[in-house]
Amino acid sequence: MNKILPFGFVLAGALFFSACSDSSSSSLGEIPTSSSSVVESSSSVMLTGHAAELVKKMGVGMNMGNIFEAPDEGDWGETFSDEGVKALADSGFGNIRIPVRWETHLTDSSATGCTVDTTWMARITHAVDEVIKNGMIAVVDAHHWASMYTDPEGTKPCFLDVYRQMTTNFKDYSADSLVIELLNEPRTNLAGATWNSLVAETIALIRSISPDRTIMVGGDNWNSYSGLADLSLPDSVSNIIATFHYYEPMTVTHQGTDFDGDGEYDYPLGVAWSATGAEQLAVTKAFKRVKAWSDANLVPVYLGEFGVYTAADTSIRALWTEFVRTTATKLGFACAYWEFSSGFGVYDNDNDIWYEYLMKALLRPSTDFSVYSNYPDLDSTSYVLFDDFDSYSDDYINLNYVSGRLALQEGGLDSGKGYWYIYHDSLSRAFSLLGDTLMSGTLIHYEKLDSIKYKTNYDKMIVENGYTGRGLYVKFNLKGDNYPWVGLGSSINTGNYDFTNLVALSFKAKGKGEFMVSFGMDYADTCCGGSNWGKFQTSIELTENWEEYTLWFDQFVPTPYSDLETEGATWAEHNKAVKNLQFANGQSYGESVDDTLEIYLDDIRFYGMSDSDFGITK
Repeated sequence: MNKILPFGFVLAGALFFSACSDSSSSSLGEIPTSSSSVVESSSSVMLTGHAAELVKKMGVGMNMGNIFEAPDEGDWGETFSDEGVKALADSGFGNIRIPVRWETHLTDSSATGCTVDTTWMARITHAVDEVIKNGMIAVVDAHHWASMYTDPEGTKPCFLDVYRQMTTNFKDYSADSLVIELLNEPRTNLAGATWNSLVAETIALIRSISPDRTIMVGGDNWNSYSGLADLSLPDSVSNIIATFHYYEPMTVTHQGTDFDGDGEYDYPLGVAWSATGAEQLAVTKAFKRVKAWSDANLVPVYLGEFGVYTAADTSIRALWTEFVRTTATKLGFACAYWEFSSGFGVYDNDNDIWYEYLMKALLRPSTDFSVYSNYPDLDSTSYVLFDDFDSYSDDYINLNYVSGRLALQEGGLDSGKGYWYIYHDSLSRAFSLLGDTLMSGTLIHYEKLDSIKYKTNYDKMIVENGYTGRGLYVKFNLKGDNYPWVGLGSSINTGNYDFTNLVALSFKAKGKGEFMVSFGMDYADTCCGGSNWGKFQTSIELTENWEEYTLWFDQFVPTPYSDLETEGATWAEHNKAVKNLQFANGQSYGESVDDTLEIYLDDIRFYGMSDSDFGITK
């Protein structure tokens, strides 16, 4: 590697940027160190203690990725560089995360323990020393330990031995300079109670050797933000930093990757990210869930990984990175970009240049993201009332207002097709307000078979205490441990409708829990080769008080991990064949197992649309 100048020199002589400033202006003079970094935070809870102070000093950092977590240093084309560390420090970064693969560097390993190769330990020690020497805070973890994910109990003796040796090796290092992180991205068999048990045991081990050491730990499910909800920390332990990783949506951040080397992209190229209201909302909601967990548990937060692969368009890399970094900083999180000089890197080793646009996004963010999500005044926009639950009674009480009006055009309500319904998995259930009436399937579907009228008990869900007049109420019980799901919805009438003119979906609601509000559409003709998986949706968090929810046209995004998301589908491209509206339990899935959700609904409106969009002529 050639001599690496810091980014400030490359950009404009002796110009440097603070690791944590949100100002668009630069500063001349001394190179900022981690100890002078200050996180600008809109935090509602001021966290105190050493870990919280350390997070403030860490600011914005960098992962030295694809170096020590490779099977051996250099195997993935990257080696550790003292000059690289100094350049990062001189450019304004406040921390360096050092991912380490330990299990390929053991001199002996058995069912009872193992020993780390002394040469390898010395190499990791050198890397930590370089980070600290340059005024930054080092984070060291265990990375890519495959057998820990598949056979945690069998591998645990060796794992604990490694942490015993690592902690002992760094025992005398200042508590202000080094953080020990537990195993990276636990998943598969290392989840739930198994992960929490290992966390408690490993923390106790580290504390027995180095009582003042700050320890970093994340949740299961690949250190996802949702995984923090199930993380259990020992009550008697303080000085902990929580960590999570964020790469969503994967179709954006991992487009053009080919990790298995089969010549086919893991995610196709050409997927856009332009900081729309929906895209900003997805990031903000995820990060606010982390912030709520942090406030409730009084544990500061470090966003340990985030980044966009170099194959993506440079404008996407810059905009996504800046928004994620800015959102994290405003919530009081420290962070570390993935990574320095490989596939996601900020530095091009081959040409010895910084990706200037990415460095600015990390070290000198200046974008006004509010201009990406300006919405019109709904008071001056027309709307179509979808349902207020006051329009029809008796046999037609579950007929939505749009379908009822269309039916009346045909001569009578008997021809109505748009009915509210309940759906759920084999274990989850829906109940009426009193909790004693089980709801199932189509709730009242008026039809005549051999002159006999068939209906179910939907009328039990209509309550008199809606927002105005009558409203709808349902209680959901989520059961089972295999992604439980339950919801209610209504077909619009029959067939598909063009929602191009939709400006916003508005409704009144209250209750308990997270709900996904979604439009189902006949995308078999427009997307995904006829596959029937995915909707366009956004989430809401209900409170015990009535609120008006306005979900804007660009906040509807594909169901995570669906064919729609994989194909990079957007609402604007596929909103011409909408067939139903649904309210279902949130995408958190397993977090809601054995939980109870409640929802009251009233006054559902489609703003920006007119009667003619539905074929209503009178």
